[in-house]
Amino acid sequence: MAKQVRLTLAKALAKANLRRAEAGEKAITMNGLAVAAGVAATTITRLARNDQKAASALSLDLAGKVVTVLDCGIEDLLEVVEIP
Repeated sequence: MAKQVRLTLAKALAKANLRRAEAGEKAITMNGLAVAAGVAATTITRLARNDQKAASALSLDLAGKVVTVLDCGIEDLLEVVEIP
């Protein structure tokens, strides 16, 4: 069966904010993530909404910045799913 990589930025952001809350830190917003990663807020918003066009244009550089800011692994940002 064929497989596809799916972006799960919204889930990664939620997990990061849960960890931050447990540590007594302030949650990071999508706008805060955009500023910290050095990209437009609309880019982060489109990625969080699973916009296929935005997801297909995700560079390894931006993915690296996002996982660094969220302090998570690449597996928290991307998942492999089977295509029916």
